[in-house]
Amino acid sequence: MMTKIAVCDDSKDYGEIVANTINNITCKNNIKCTINLYCSSRDLIKAFEQIKFNIIFLDMDMPELNGIEAGLLIRQISKDPIIIYLTSFKEYAYESYQVKAKDYLIKPLSPDILENVLLDCIKENTEPKKFLDVRDIDGVLHRIPINEITHILRKKEDRKIHIYCLNKNEIKVVQALEILAKELSTNEYIIKSSKSCLINMENVREIKKNIIYFSNDASEEASRRCLTDITDMFKLKNRR
Repeated sequence: MMTKIAVCDDSKDYGEIVANTINNITCKNNIKCTINLYCSSRDLIKAFEQIKFNIIFLDMDMPELNGIEAGLLIRQISKDPIIIYLTSFKEYAYESYQVKAKDYLIKPLSPDILENVLLDCIKENTEPKKFLDVRDIDGVLHRIPINEITHILRKKEDRKIHIYCLNKNEIKVVQALEILAKELSTNEYIIKSSKSCLINMENVREIKKNIIYFSNDASEEASRRCLTDITDMFKLKNRR
């Protein structure tokens, strides 16, 4: 898995030091990553709308938008990225909790401390997500435990994404199926059953021909192209 890392510091020279140190750490540990450097928090936010970084090293004290303001704007876009603040002032530590930052590091950074924090972040980022955060068509935010999802279906009738759960709850959202698939990509049990449907193999009870039956008696049809992968995963899951 490729880890996308951003470094944002209004001092280009110091940002390059941090980025180079991160590059050395990832190379030493055989970690695949991209590292993007920004000198403006506004540039970082603009880039994040497209790139969706996994880990962000963010300077606390910057002109225009400081680190807290930038972090809050990033959280409005997504709750997923891990944010680590870089600061010369310990008193900023309390403010970082507003953004739900993972940590704050005091400048100048110790390479050993940076390595420990970075490796911990990468481990956290590659672990399967436990929740899927989505807004429904009315703008209401839902935090759905992934192990309670049976399948996610894009319906032709309304062109909406329908998320189905074990309790028969159904949530309609407007996100693209491809985006949800990417968010769930670290979970090995979430796989495609057709070009318009994702299923959670943890909640599959049985497969008959090309019909998938879930443990709550709901069912969904699988395409022939995906059926082999689904069957193989079902057999593997039952052997574990």
